[in-house]
Amino acid sequence: MKTIVFTSEKGGVGKTRLSDELYYYYTRQNVPVSLYSFDGQYKNRNNDKKVDNPEVAVVDTPGRIMDSKTIQTIQGADVVVIPVRPTGGNIESFTRTVSLVKKNTNCPIVIAVNGVNRFTASVSFMEWLQKYRQKEHLDTVLTIPQSEVLVQAENCRCSVNEINKHSPATQAVNNLCSEISYLAKVPVQQQPKVKKSKKLIAK
Repeated sequence: MKTIVFTSEKGGVGKTRLSDELYYYYTRQNVPVSLYSFDGQYKNRNNDKKVDNPEVAVVDTPGRIMDSKTIQTIQGADVVVIPVRPTGGNIESFTRTVSLVKKNTNCPIVIAVNGVNRFTASVSFMEWLQKYRQKEHLDTVLTIPQSEVLVQAENCRCSVNEINKHSPATQAVNNLCSEISYLAKVPVQQQPKVKKSKKLIAK
């Protein structure tokens, strides 16, 4: 069984939404998957999202990243996903999360920058991240543009693909799920590869 862990010290970065999207991604491809939430705030959210003998476990951890259960989960992960909002106020908690993850696992790390837009705060964050990723050797950094489809999907408790499958944000979410699956070696139908820029640009 493959274990994919979503973790972030900072709340409100889209950790729960993106872990839900990965779960929906696998169900659409008929991959046996279970979603586990360690966050007490969402303890009832995934009662119907477990199967017997899953091939993939998607784990949504709480913000208490120093919690022993969270650390043990990270240590057993095949891929760790760290969502972050592109604002300066997220940098400190984000770097602490990256440090903790790297200290406890050698598995691939995916940085999901959630809510990228053209405004100054986002552009400045992306410029900082370009330097930070090189320093920390973070090879996989993917962006998701700010979009109403993510809010609507959360309200409807469904995937963004059910709201608007042609939205740039939906395509970015699907690309994220495809990249996670590739790194975790989960056999799925891969999305067409999006050509990656050598420089991170907020669009």
